[in-house]
Amino acid sequence: MTALKQAHTTRVVVPPQRFPEEPAVFRFPTPDDPPPGAARVLAIALYGTVLGVCGVGVGFYAVIAVFGGAPAWYLPALAALTMLSVAPVVGAFLSIHRRILPWFLLLAAAPPMAADVMVALAY
Repeated sequence: MTALKQAHTTRVVVPPQRFPEEPAVFRFPTPDDPPPGAARVLAIALYGTVLGVCGVGVGFYAVIAVFGGAPAWYLPALAALTMLSVAPVVGAFLSIHRRILPWFLLLAAAPPMAADVMVALAY
């Protein structure tokens, strides 16, 4: 081999490694997913409805309290507590195909709503 000739090199191409995809915790159902049971959907919907009605009641009470001269921190505190209660309920509906996760999320949504009701009734 002379300096003018290029050496033939073999290029090795390594394919990218593919790992099996882990199932997402929160995902929209695909057509292949079996539908959740009617009792499960009804229970989660009723629990979410109860929390939603509590939130609406707190909102009406807050409007009356704000016009009555509530402190400046009152409305932002109620809004934050309400959002802390709504987020787990949304997560519960998105994870309805999981076995236990929706129930843990719904249980996690109750304490912020209870605190929301207590703060609303305190002023």
